[in-house]
Amino acid sequence: MFKRSKIWRFFSSVKLAIWLLSTIAFFSLIGTFIPQSSVYFSWWFILLLVLFSLNLIACLLNRFFLSDHSMGFFIVHASILIILFGALIGILFGQKGYLKISKGQEANSFISRGKRTSLGFSIRLNDFIYSENIDSEERLLVYQRIKFEKGVCDMRNLQTARDAEGFLAEIPVNLGIEQGIGNTGYRIKVIRYVPDFIIDVSTRVVSSRSASPDNPAIEVELKDLKGGIKTVWLFARFPDMRQETGVDFWIIYNWAPRRPRDFISKVSILKSGKEILSKDIQVNVPLNFAGYNFFQFSYDSQNLSWTGLQVVKDPGVPVIYAGFVLLILGLVMIFYVDPLTRGQLNVFSIS
Repeated sequence: MFKRSKIWRFFSSVKLAIWLLSTIAFFSLIGTFIPQSSVYFSWWFILLLVLFSLNLIACLLNRFFLSDHSMGFFIVHASILIILFGALIGILFGQKGYLKISKGQEANSFISRGKRTSLGFSIRLNDFIYSENIDSEERLLVYQRIKFEKGVCDMRNLQTARDAEGFLAEIPVNLGIEQGIGNTGYRIKVIRYVPDFIIDVSTRVVSSRSASPDNPAIEVELKDLKGGIKTVWLFARFPDMRQETGVDFWIIYNWAPRRPRDFISKVSILKSGKEILSKDIQVNVPLNFAGYNFFQFSYDSQNLSWTGLQVVKDPGVPVIYAGFVLLILGLVMIFYVDPLTRGQLNVFSIS
């Protein structure tokens, strides 16, 4: 019989299944350390998956028709085959690439496997929003002006500065929150932060030269006992810069390195020049359109002028999901339905 031939015994061998699984696992591990296109999309890796699929089919038919197994057993093994089939579809027909868009610009194609691929629509970057987590060590240190100007401490040694004579208060840097300054009666509120301070000498307009903290500064609002308000800029790298606040204390900005909190690409999808969809793309919150998934991948860390999006299209994903649903169904039948059915059959046979 055909099922007893050498070819059949070869493809239905458990030893072959173990060897194929071990080989696939080994090269999958290697694929995590080198560019994926050189492993997962290679012809020999695809051949390994095809051989494993054939081995699984042979084992499935061999066990199902030659042994007394339940439908649950068949569904579980068939689901694994479907998952493998979905993975093969993704490898053979899927697309994965990178897209870089500047603010106000549009893109309608991306590079996938060394070739430019058309999206069939355009994606426009309307804005890019970047925010940071303020480190707990970032503080405003307040001193009595007279004692500070007499040089009671070296302001470049901030630990000494906290312990120095004339120290009045240590205030967390909380943007937009009004806080009291010790027992002075004054209140202070941080109203703006720029990582790389620059000012236009003609217009006196303050901006940030880049997103890098090369010259971090904050603008604070001081409120006196009568409710009068005065604003002043504080510079982390120039703590001894003169401050014309009109008050009898001096404020030092103790900056600490900040960590990125979120970066958001505000994009629009356009077809024939018309906007049909607007979406914010965040880390772990991709945009899905026309089978493509756009993931937040990188950004311009210097000027925040462009965003980098990873583009993924995998037509095998629905097949893989279907395989997992069948896998769960088969396991439910094996562990719950089959024992109940066999129990009922035993009752009927005894009666």
